[in-house]
Amino acid sequence: MTDADRYTPHEWEARLAEIDLEIARQAVICKVRLFDPGVVERVLANDPQVCGAAHPVAFMTLRALLVMHYAEGLHLAQALSPEQAGAIAHEVRDALRRRIGRQLGGAGT
Repeated sequence: MTDADRYTPHEWEARLAEIDLEIARQAVICKVRLFDPGVVERVLANDPQVCGAAHPVAFMTLRALLVMHYAEGLHLAQALSPEQAGAIAHEVRDALRRRIGRQLGGAGT
């Protein structure tokens, strides 16, 4: 059984949304403005100076979740068409922006 057979597009969206919501929670705890340019790269480079509040455990969790998100994205891209994968990722990001607002930075903040 392949991943494409295992999960429907809706299930893939739910999996990514769950991971991304936890990423948002950990980023809020650490006061990391993930949507600002270069911030995700600094978290992945293990740079805690990007945090507005020191919370080592939440920062380590955030970093691990970003890696997990990437791995799930790879699985998603292999299981679905590029168009389906892109649409799902776009919807998850938009939903997080609506839910979290400007706490995580980005344009217009």
